[in-house]
Amino acid sequence: DTANAPIFGIDAKGRVNEWNNKAAEITGFSSKEVVGRDLVQDFITEEYRVTVKEVLDDALQGREAANFEFPLYTKDKRRVEVLLNATTRRDVSGNVVGVLGVGQDITERKTAEAEQARVAQELQTFIDTANAPIFGIDAKGRVNEWNNKAAEITGFARSDVIGQNLVEVYITEEYRVSVKEVLDDALKGKEASNFEFPLFTKLQTRVDVLLNATTRRDVSGNAVGVIGVGQDITERKVAEEEKTRVAKELQNFIDTANAPIFGIDAKGRVNEWNNKAAEITGFSSKEVVGRDLVQDFITEEYRVTVKEVLDDALQGREAANFEFPLYTKDKRRVEVLLNATTRRDVSGNVVGVLGVGQDITERKTAEAEQARV
Repeated sequence: DTANAPIFGIDAKGRVNEWNNKAAEITGFSSKEVVGRDLVQDFITEEYRVTVKEVLDDALQGREAANFEFPLYTKDKRRVEVLLNATTRRDVSGNVVGVLGVGQDITERKTAEAEQARVAQELQTFIDTANAPIFGIDAKGRVNEWNNKAAEITGFARSDVIGQNLVEVYITEEYRVSVKEVLDDALKGKEASNFEFPLFTKLQTRVDVLLNATTRRDVSGNAVGVIGVGQDITERKVAEEEKTRVAKELQNFIDTANAPIFGIDAKGRVNEWNNKAAEITGFSSKEVVGRDLVQDFITEEYRVTVKEVLDDALQGREAANFEFPLYTKDKRRVEVLLNATTRRDVSGNVVGVLGVGQDITERKTAEAEQARV
């Protein structure tokens, strides 16, 4: 009666003949209310009646059971989960006269397990349906997670990849060492964020992924794998490569153009000086980059006017066909007809001026000679 576990007994006909205090406490039914009533029909939830009756009938035939679960109805119609050992009861002659059940109230544990299962299912659904590629590996580097987005961008279904070695099978050869190092680090608890790695697709094309690698741990805190949440940056990488190619092409055009081209930053310091500018002045790019264009290379009487034109361009007011003279390395004067164009960054902010010119020294000399004559 005073045991801290629910204990009940039934006779050979399944009628309750034992019902201790703990059984009364967890169900709300007193001993007087249950003794003599059919345990299965009156106190077991409908969907479990058949299986519970089988277990009790087995015990009545001497086949005892340990750790089987069955739910009881409480007085207020709640469901109590009980983990039970069913022991055969015998009289002094050894004849079976009933069953004694010693139980454990596992309602809270079952509720917690159900909640854990719900959260796990919710998490799995989130992983599967996320709009980012997500994969997981076990401690040996074998794939054990592969969501819908990972399947979409690679062409490999979950069934194609589960159990395969991620690095050896799906990473391009030149990245295998570095990717393995990152994943091995994550398996040791050293997580990584925003590292790039390329995956092979089913069509043997390359997909670039920006990934965060997080250590997966069991309930004891031991590392059991890695979960990777990524971002498909293939299009971005292609765009970056195209921008790099265009920038290189533009730089090549500037360097090899048959016209003098120079650039200054927002403080008037030279940051572009092409081959033609070097040819007509005698100053190489190394000799002029970082120096003040107006102070160091413009003849004194033109410094004020040239500075005004460049300052205007730095404020967005561009100029076309204005003349200014440059000093050469051997102190000659070179006349240049220039277009000054405002340079802007990707946000549209003014960062400098690009000047594309024409050497008109010979033309100016001829004009001066004609005027003299």
